[in-house]
Amino acid sequence: MLFFSAGEWKFWTAVFAHLIPQTDRTNDRQIPIVAPLDHRLHLNQTVGYRFETMPEDRVAYKIGMEAINQESKQRYGGDFLLLPHLQQDLILKALHDGKPEAAANIWKKMSVHRFWQLMMQDAIDAYYAHPWAWDEIGFGGPAYPRAYTRLERGEPEPWEVEEQRYAWLAPTSTISDTVERATEYHTESEQHQSHE
Repeated sequence: MLFFSAGEWKFWTAVFAHLIPQTDRTNDRQIPIVAPLDHRLHLNQTVGYRFETMPEDRVAYKIGMEAINQESKQRYGGDFLLLPHLQQDLILKALHDGKPEAAANIWKKMSVHRFWQLMMQDAIDAYYAHPWAWDEIGFGGPAYPRAYTRLERGEPEPWEVEEQRYAWLAPTSTISDTVERATEYHTESEQHQSHE
């Protein structure tokens, strides 16, 4: 731990376990999400830009944790980490949908949509930077030093393993497997027009 305290590390580990579930992986094959984020925030690195309406990432994660806990207390009477998995899912869905009921003072300081985008980008960056995730999507890794040779028809390289598909079912105590009508989702530009 470089930037986060032990409590913050535990909190964000729980949040990212909802954003990118790894219940299909054994404990020794879990891809770390919080460690790369902790390192990035410790070095105060950014993705090269920051939205004008957002605080710096270090602050966003600190007050974002506070906002999520306020939302948890408002809806279910307890801190996020003390809630059952399904209620944690519903708290995060409220943020995803841009409909938090609590922490209005925090959401005046930063856009809930931009905060969701920040969390998801960090989760995706950490997950797909790992070679185990490359295996899942059929990416054979960097072409150096051997180079790619079969570029024209999308054929596998001689050194690539054959793709294998597997079925994954969402845990029963989650809302991840529910499907809603696609017309209920807004484009990002529509989200920001109506909430900023």
